[in-house]
Amino acid sequence: MSNSGLIVRRSERFEISIPGKVRVAMAHVDQVQFAKGVGDDNRWIKIDIVDFGEGGVGFVSESFFARGLNLEIEIPEIGDPNGEAMIQCEMSVKRVQMTDRNPTYLIGCAFSELNEESRKAVESMIQQLLNMSDQDESEGSHNA
Repeated sequence: MSNSGLIVRRSERFEISIPGKVRVAMAHVDQVQFAKGVGDDNRWIKIDIVDFGEGGVGFVSESFFARGLNLEIEIPEIGDPNGEAMIQCEMSVKRVQMTDRNPTYLIGCAFSELNEESRKAVESMIQQLLNMSDQDESEGSHNA
Protein backbone atom coordinates (compact mmCIF):
# COMPACT_ATOMS: atom_id res chain seq x y z
CA MET A 1 0.00 0.00 0.00
CA SER A 2 1.42 3.39 -0.95
CA ASN A 3 1.63 6.41 1.31
CA SER A 4 -0.79 9.09 0.07
CA GLY A 5 1.06 11.86 1.92
CA LEU A 6 -2.09 12.65 3.87
CA ILE A 7 -1.33 13.81 7.41
CA VAL A 8 -3.79 12.33 9.87
CA ARG A 9 -3.90 13.79 13.35
CA ARG A 10 -5.74 12.64 16.43
CA SER A 11 -6.56 16.17 17.54
CA GLU A 12 -7.33 19.55 15.99
CA ARG A 13 -4.39 21.88 15.45
CA PHE A 14 -4.64 25.66 15.81
CA GLU A 15 -2.52 27.84 13.55
CA ILE A 16 -0.59 30.26 15.73
CA SER A 17 2.55 32.36 15.63
CA ILE A 18 4.35 32.61 18.95
CA PRO A 19 7.98 32.30 19.98
CA GLY A 20 9.19 29.34 21.98
CA LYS A 21 12.34 27.42 22.65
CA VAL A 22 13.48 23.82 22.47
CA ARG A 23 16.49 21.78 23.44
CA VAL A 24 17.50 18.17 23.06
CA ALA A 25 16.10 16.12 25.95
CA MET A 26 18.55 14.53 28.37
CA ALA A 27 17.84 11.07 26.91
CA HIS A 28 19.43 12.15 23.60
CA VAL A 29 21.79 14.94 24.63
CA ASP A 30 24.91 12.76 24.12
CA GLN A 31 23.79 11.85 20.59
CA VAL A 32 23.27 15.37 19.22
CA GLN A 33 25.77 18.21 19.25
CA PHE A 34 25.08 21.61 17.70
CA ALA A 35 27.71 24.09 16.60
CA LYS A 36 28.84 26.61 19.18
CA GLY A 37 26.47 29.58 19.28
CA VAL A 38 23.38 27.72 18.01
CA GLY A 39 21.77 27.62 21.44
CA ASP A 40 22.18 29.58 24.65
CA ASP A 41 24.26 28.48 27.66
CA ASN A 42 21.48 26.06 28.70
CA ARG A 43 21.24 24.56 25.16
CA TRP A 44 17.90 26.33 24.41
CA ILE A 45 17.28 27.13 20.73
CA LYS A 46 14.74 29.80 19.77
CA ILE A 47 11.89 28.64 17.53
CA ASP A 48 8.66 29.98 16.03
CA ILE A 49 5.65 27.85 16.95
CA VAL A 50 3.23 27.69 14.01
CA ASP A 51 0.61 25.22 15.19
CA PHE A 52 -0.58 23.79 18.48
CA GLY A 53 -2.95 21.02 19.49
CA GLU A 54 -3.71 18.55 22.23
CA GLY A 55 -1.30 16.05 20.68
CA GLY A 56 1.66 18.27 19.89
CA VAL A 57 3.14 21.29 18.18
CA GLY A 58 4.61 22.36 14.89
CA PHE A 59 7.47 24.81 14.77
CA VAL A 60 9.89 26.43 12.36
CA SER A 61 13.60 26.36 13.08
CA GLU A 62 16.88 27.03 11.33
CA SER A 63 18.29 24.02 13.22
CA PHE A 64 17.65 20.47 12.01
CA PHE A 65 16.09 17.97 14.41
CA ALA A 66 15.94 14.33 13.26
CA ARG A 67 12.78 12.22 13.42
CA GLY A 68 12.55 10.26 16.66
CA LEU A 69 14.61 12.80 18.61
CA ASN A 70 13.25 13.71 22.04
CA LEU A 71 13.07 17.43 22.77
CA GLU A 72 12.11 19.62 25.69
CA ILE A 73 9.93 22.61 24.83
CA GLU A 74 9.00 25.80 26.63
CA ILE A 75 6.01 27.78 25.40
CA PRO A 76 5.26 31.17 26.95
CA GLU A 77 1.84 32.52 27.84
CA ILE A 78 0.10 33.85 24.72
CA GLY A 79 0.79 37.58 24.48
CA ASP A 80 3.72 37.46 26.93
CA PRO A 81 6.72 36.10 24.97
CA ASN A 82 9.23 37.19 27.62
CA GLY A 83 7.25 35.84 30.57
CA GLU A 84 7.55 32.51 32.31
CA ALA A 85 6.82 29.37 30.35
CA MET A 86 3.19 28.30 30.39
CA ILE A 87 4.06 24.85 29.04
CA GLN A 88 7.21 22.89 29.80
CA CYS A 89 7.29 19.29 28.62
CA GLU A 90 8.96 16.69 26.44
CA MET A 91 7.98 15.75 22.92
CA SER A 92 9.19 13.56 20.09
CA VAL A 93 9.97 14.71 16.55
CA LYS A 94 7.57 13.00 14.13
CA ARG A 95 7.91 15.03 10.93
CA VAL A 96 10.69 17.14 9.39
CA GLN A 97 10.32 19.16 6.21
CA MET A 98 12.79 21.60 4.72
CA THR A 99 10.87 24.76 3.76
CA ASP A 100 13.53 26.69 1.85
CA ARG A 101 17.25 26.80 1.11
CA ASN A 102 18.22 29.01 4.10
CA PRO A 103 17.85 26.21 5.48
CA THR A 104 14.65 26.42 7.48
CA TYR A 105 12.76 23.38 8.72
CA LEU A 106 9.13 22.75 9.63
CA ILE A 107 9.19 20.30 12.53
CA GLY A 108 6.12 18.39 13.71
CA CYS A 109 6.24 16.95 17.22
CA ALA A 110 3.99 14.85 19.44
CA PHE A 111 3.89 15.40 23.18
CA SER A 112 5.39 12.58 25.19
CA GLU A 113 3.60 11.38 28.28
CA LEU A 114 2.31 14.56 29.91
CA ASN A 115 2.26 14.87 33.67
CA GLU A 116 -0.85 16.37 35.27
CA GLU A 117 0.58 19.90 35.36
CA SER A 118 1.61 19.82 31.69
CA ARG A 119 -1.72 18.30 30.62
CA LYS A 120 -3.59 21.11 32.39
CA ALA A 121 -1.31 23.72 30.77
CA VAL A 122 -2.01 22.25 27.32
CA GLU A 123 -5.76 22.28 28.01
CA SER A 124 -5.51 25.90 29.20
CA MET A 125 -3.65 26.91 26.02
CA ILE A 126 -6.29 25.20 23.87
CA GLN A 127 -9.05 27.01 25.76
CA GLN A 128 -7.29 30.35 25.19
CA LEU A 129 -6.98 29.55 21.48
CA LEU A 130 -10.66 28.58 21.27
CA ASN A 131 -11.64 31.82 23.01
CA MET A 132 -9.48 33.83 20.61
CA SER A 133 -11.03 32.00 17.65
CA ASP A 134 -14.56 32.68 18.95
CA GLN A 135 -13.68 36.34 19.52
CA ASP A 136 -12.26 36.68 15.99
CA GLU A 137 -15.43 35.15 14.52
CA SER A 138 -17.74 37.44 16.50
CA GLU A 139 -15.70 40.52 15.58
CA GLY A 140 -15.83 39.46 11.94
CA SER A 141 -19.62 39.19 12.02
CA HIS A 142 -19.93 42.70 13.48
CA ASN A 143 -17.72 44.16 10.77
CA ALA A 144 -19.74 42.65 7.91
